[in-house]
Amino acid sequence: MGLLGKKKEIGPDTIIQRRNDLLFNEIDGEVVMLSIENGEYYGMNIVGSRIWALIERPSTFKDLLVKITQEFNIDAEQAKTDSIHFLEKLLDKKLLSLK
Repeated sequence: MGLLGKKKEIGPDTIIQRRNDLLFNEIDGEVVMLSIENGEYYGMNIVGSRIWALIERPSTFKDLLVKITQEFNIDAEQAKTDSIHFLEKLLDKKLLSLK
């Protein structure tokens, strides 16, 4: 067994929630965030900003996808691929938690 833990995979029943201790603001419908821990600013487009809003409270990945595909009228498979990519970036930066 290695020293590094296995990276969590995002599946349909994975519960996703953003960290509540981050500083962020919405400007013109898009989120701008500061992670003091990382010493970095992050900007999110409108879809990323909506995902950020939806994961304020714990949400399963499948419920998140339903909302995103309906609200933005996009293909479910594309929404899944793009959302996983986005959420993995947030996870790598320690901006959310998975259960």
